[in-house]
Amino acid sequence: MPASYLVILQPEAEQDLDQAFAYYEEQLSGLGLQLLADLSDAISILEENPFLFQKIHGEKRRIVIHHFGYNVIYKVVGDYVYILAIMHGSRSPGNWKKRE
Repeated sequence: MPASYLVILQPEAEQDLDQAFAYYEEQLSGLGLQLLADLSDAISILEENPFLFQKIHGEKRRIVIHHFGYNVIYKVVGDYVYILAIMHGSRSPGNWKKRE
């Protein structure tokens, strides 16, 4: 197991994050920044041990940002953690299952 994993945000996940950030900033200034801070905390955990979280679909795993109810869907390949989706828990999983 490597000392630390490199976390890579895939383009679709980046779009998910942009939309979520815009939504929360529209609700209350600074709330989008809190989402980013919570995501940063999740990424720090993934850098150290991405295998802490259960598989949910094939090799894909999920870490939950509880304060916001967002699921960060990712897969581990070698020394890399690819974030495939950042989606609210109320959204259909079909929206991310096809992402590689």
